[in-house]
This record gives sequence, C-alpha cells and structure tokens, in this order.
Amino acid sequence: MPRTAPAATTSAPTRRHLLLAGAFGVASLAALGTLAPARADDAVWTEEFLTRAETREGFLVDAMDEWQVENAKFIIAVIKGHGLDEQAATITLATAIVESWLRNYEPAVDLDSGGLFQQRPSMGWGTYDEVRHKKRAVDAFLGLGDHSQAPGLTQLSPDYHQWGPGAAAQAVQISAHPERYAEQMPAAKTLWDRYAADVAPYTD
Repeated sequence: MPRTAPAATTSAPTRRHLLLAGAFGVASLAALGTLAPARADDAVWTEEFLTRAETREGFLVDAMDEWQVENAKFIIAVIKGHGLDEQAATITLATAIVESWLRNYEPAVDLDSGGLFQQRPSMGWGTYDEVRHKKRAVDAFLGLGDHSQAPGLTQLSPDYHQWGPGAAAQAVQISAHPERYAEQMPAAKTLWDRYAADVAPYTD
C-alpha cells in the first residue's frame, strides 16, 4: 500500500486535530479534545477506543502520536492477556506497523482491507466492523479469534520462536513485500521494551 511521508510532531492543537477539524468542517477545535483515546483513568479499554476511526499519516517510533502509543500498548495488553510472550508481541507489533503504522485504518482503499492489520473480510478475517475492532483484529492475527476463518500466527507457525525475523508475520499476511516485517522488528522490540512493564493483560 502507498505510504505518505511521516508526520512531524506538533504542539497542541496537533496536526491530527487540525486534519480532523478540516474533515469535519464547522466542528470547533475545542471539541476535538473528545477525540483523544477513550481510556478512563482506571485504564479501561472502552468500546469507543476499540472501534474508533482514525487517520493514517505516518510512523516514527520516537514521534508517535497518542493514538499510535495507545494502539501499541493495547496490542501488548492483548498479547499478555493471551499469555503470549515478547516474541509474539514483536511479531504482532511489527505487522501492525507495516500494515497501518499503528493506526486503526478506516477507509477500504486496498480492495476491502481495513484495521490495524489490513485484514480483508473477503478473505475470512471477519466482517467489515470486526476487522476494524482492535481486540478482534489482534485475536484474528494471533489465530485466537472465533469470528475469523483465516489462520493466524499460532496456527500457521506455532513454533514461531524458531522462525526468522518477519517470516512468521509473512506466513499470516502473505504480503507482496515480505521483507518489510523484518525491517520493523527493531521498532517493535523498542515498543515492547518501552511499554510492556506498565501494561496489564487485557482479556475481555
């Protein structure tokens, strides 16, 4: 899929807020505060967070916006909730970086693909809404989602610890550019090291 140049980090209001303000026309910038990740003080992952439409502007591991950070943390939380380890997390994170720059991509611009992993309903990954629901998308990628008929990581490469970097991700994604997953493994490892210790397992 085509990629645009990574977005620069800006002060408030953020570039994302300005883009959204343009998209919604007369909506005031003050109202855009409600578009921050819908996560309560007690760290509950809400349904709004799991399904909210987002834009995709770019990815730099040290210039991530609030959505990218929260999506990385959420992936780690789901991985831990399934009792899986760092290797599973880095494979999953690297895949989401490649496919969506850690944004829950809403428009179907590449055939019918969408969501964090650009999963396609026509290929058995779930419905239009399910591939854009973050928990279901992560579960499907892992091969642990009852809603998905497509095989995932734990089904295609249960011995993924023995696989080369990126190979396990490619087994699931069947990408035309398999080398891209290995390229993002260092960034994925950085995200795990940065956030894993402070993220509780998510099992809902």
